[in-house]
Amino acid sequence: MWGTVHPLDHPFDHEAHRQVTWLFAIFAGYSGLLYVVNALSPGRLPLLYRIAMVLDLAFIFVLVRITGGMTSSFYLAFYVLIALHAFYFGLLTGGVAALLASLLYPFVDSWPPPIGLSDLGLRVGFFLLVGLCMGGLAERERRERRLVEYLNHELQEKQLRLTEAQEQMIRSDRLATVGELAAGLAHDLRNPLAGVSGALHVLADQLPKADPRQAVLTEVQSQIARMNKTLTDLLWHARPPTPQCVPVTPSEVVEQTLWFLPMASGLGIEIVKRFQPGLPALRLDPNLLHQALLNILINARQAMANGGQLTVSTRLRENLGGKGEAVEIAVSDTGVGILEEHRSRIFQPFFTTKARGTGLGLAIAARIVEQHGGRIEVESDAGQGTTFRIVLPVAAEDRDTARAAARPITQGDDRGPTISAPDRPMATPGHRNAR
Repeated sequence: MWGTVHPLDHPFDHEAHRQVTWLFAIFAGYSGLLYVVNALSPGRLPLLYRIAMVLDLAFIFVLVRITGGMTSSFYLAFYVLIALHAFYFGLLTGGVAALLASLLYPFVDSWPPPIGLSDLGLRVGFFLLVGLCMGGLAERERRERRLVEYLNHELQEKQLRLTEAQEQMIRSDRLATVGELAAGLAHDLRNPLAGVSGALHVLADQLPKADPRQAVLTEVQSQIARMNKTLTDLLWHARPPTPQCVPVTPSEVVEQTLWFLPMASGLGIEIVKRFQPGLPALRLDPNLLHQALLNILINARQAMANGGQLTVSTRLRENLGGKGEAVEIAVSDTGVGILEEHRSRIFQPFFTTKARGTGLGLAIAARIVEQHGGRIEVESDAGQGTTFRIVLPVAAEDRDTARAAARPITQGDDRGPTISAPDRPMATPGHRNAR
């Protein structure tokens, strides 16, 4: 605005007025063009501003030259330009802008200059002073902003760990309650159930095989077996055994678990195995990890009642927070998925959406993985399938020694996987086996 009013208030000749008018029109046009380009390609903002710096320097140079040279008050625009670029782009850009202005300004007028050399030197010196001072302040502000961002990131991570610790405490309290309940149930129910089951076996032996009452007895026996399994799961979850860890390759445990996965109610399910070769061996309890994997795989199978694809993969990845390496075992299905409101509760004991579920399968799996120092991550979209990721950290002392002790495996035939001798090749990733 002041640049427009100033020529109207000063006795420029007609030609100078015409040149200034055209100059401001060109400036307004290319400024609008820069805004349009920035709106279309916002990622190029730093490059656009550096291009604008060169054009602005040229604009100010011409403006000062046609409005009186070194006697023109428009030389103050150099200060504005230097300060803005130093503030937005830091010390280096501010210094470059000040240096370019210092080199251009002596040529805005004829020589010898109409002002004293001391005044000329003072103006040029202030160009450099503004660029360096404003650039230094901008760099300091950037460092402080980066420090605040770093502290904010650290605070978020600590808050996340605090939330996880709080959830762990809540889970531990629940486990204590479950333990007391399990002990009472085991004492009060398992012995009577065993007696009832034995009596039913005696009755079944006394009835002819063709007797229609045999079907009733068989159904009662199946319900007793179901109740006994529920009590067993409850006791296992409340009082899990202590892991007996040995060096073992995770892919080997996955292979064995897939062989034991019952598929009677999952016809039409294609199993895809993608095992990364050369994974380090981990100190694990293979029986417990087998139980955790089996629970997750059974859930995946049940989620695909109409068939689908079950993908099981292993790979080496970075652990959470960049704290070393970890082995990831991923189980992905193409089933019904998990509703968002249920996702935060799937590892809670007794939470289930199944008509005949106990709600302990995933809780047991999470407990086992936690006993091994790992965690389970879940990704799911309703109707799109679910992926469970078991992340097991690789201990620093086990990265070399455990790798040497690992037992490689090979894919089996249609009857299932087989364990190979140490000099046999590892499993080939991407092998498909339809059951």
